[in-house]
Amino acid sequence: MKKYRIAVVGIGGVGGYYGGLLANRFAKDENHEVVFIARGKHKELIAQQGLKLALDGEELVVRPSMVTDETAHIGHFDLVLFCVKSYSLQQVAEQMAPNIGPETVILPLLNGAESIAYLQQRFPEAQVLWGCVYIIASIKEPGVVQVQGQYNRLIWGNPELPEQTLQRISTLFDEAGINHEHYGQEVKSKVWEKFSFISPVASLTSLTHQTMGQIVEQPELAAQLQQLMQELVQVAHAKGIPLPDDIIKRNLAVVERMQRGVTSSMERDFAQGKDTELENLTGYVVREAQKYGVSVPQYEQVYHKLKGGC
Repeated sequence: MKKYRIAVVGIGGVGGYYGGLLANRFAKDENHEVVFIARGKHKELIAQQGLKLALDGEELVVRPSMVTDETAHIGHFDLVLFCVKSYSLQQVAEQMAPNIGPETVILPLLNGAESIAYLQQRFPEAQVLWGCVYIIASIKEPGVVQVQGQYNRLIWGNPELPEQTLQRISTLFDEAGINHEHYGQEVKSKVWEKFSFISPVASLTSLTHQTMGQIVEQPELAAQLQQLMQELVQVAHAKGIPLPDDIIKRNLAVVERMQRGVTSSMERDFAQGKDTELENLTGYVVREAQKYGVSVPQYEQVYHKLKGGC
């Protein structure tokens, strides 16, 4: 029987958690192979002592079938999970190109929606799913991924793929103990529901360097956040992606419930002078708005300022 080969690209918070669960279940299964694509000290320590998952109340040590940063000569995969930051996607996709064929299913678990479109264009012969996750996880130190809380959801689907393929992945996730939700036609809307929250929040916190609490306590900033959400919903509708009528109300309620000191990962990247997901989380909305003739003055202003404009 041919092995079912799984690659997890990027062993950060998302890749570490979902890759860890897959490796925990299947790495020693003779019918499966789970390969981690990692680099640097993180890769070295995983190879030496396994990946440590620090979960609420327990620590799980998992060992993949292989951990490597060289993929050119290790053959095709049946399933590839892309779990890198959006600004690294193009480089990593080129690295993985020799490993992706017509039989390969690709599941992007990145922030936003642009990465999905990119992978569909880059690998038209492959089977690309829509996907997103709700999880709080990060690299605590090399070789260790910390996951906070129990609220972990993986949303995925593509109604255009064969039912047998979708059922195989669903069974795989079930057996690995992954909390997942498989959608048909609604999957694009589900991904954009998450995007309708993280894009405005990431954009405004990065511009102002204000926390969630500071934003909701300042009427001008709270109104600006709501305007960003409204503009994004208009872009989604122009693209033919339906969102719930009360999505803005829901998103604002989530902001109100969040801890007052919370910011966003993009804001922290800006503050620390790191690469950011600006193009994927903010610029994409501006570009799509221009494409569909939608007015997004708040997004244009925020994007221009974050790009370094006046």
